[in-house]
Amino acid sequence: MEILKCVVTVGALIGLVKCIQLFSRHCRRRFGHRFFTLRAFWLAALAINLAWLGFYCYASSVRDHASINDGLVLVVLSFVPIVWMAYENIRETDLVHGLGGSALQFALFFPVAVYSLPVLLIAMAIVLFASFKAGPAWLVDR
Repeated sequence: MEILKCVVTVGALIGLVKCIQLFSRHCRRRFGHRFFTLRAFWLAALAINLAWLGFYCYASSVRDHASINDGLVLVVLSFVPIVWMAYENIRETDLVHGLGGSALQFALFFPVAVYSLPVLLIAMAIVLFASFKAGPAWLVDR
């Protein structure tokens, strides 16, 4: 029974990936528009990380009995890239394809965008520590 569940799950994932590829190919042929570009990823990542930071600031402000305005402003600012990307997608395609493509962009870019900010911060810390000018160990041992 477990093997059947695994086969059905893998089959559903393969079917979902194939449907996304067919949708992307259809929009590229019909409208000449590509949904999954690097620019679209950065807009989605900006919106997702602003919303996450805004919700975090809001929750910590509520916990500390402070002003919640900072968190609300960040959440409202996260809607700007979302609306802009949806507008561009609708302008380049039609309403149904544009909204569907925008929803697919956010669904597919969400995990990568959520994990990209911490990985970027870790990489920046590594570069910062690696760039310190320390003398070689044989000079210290003298």
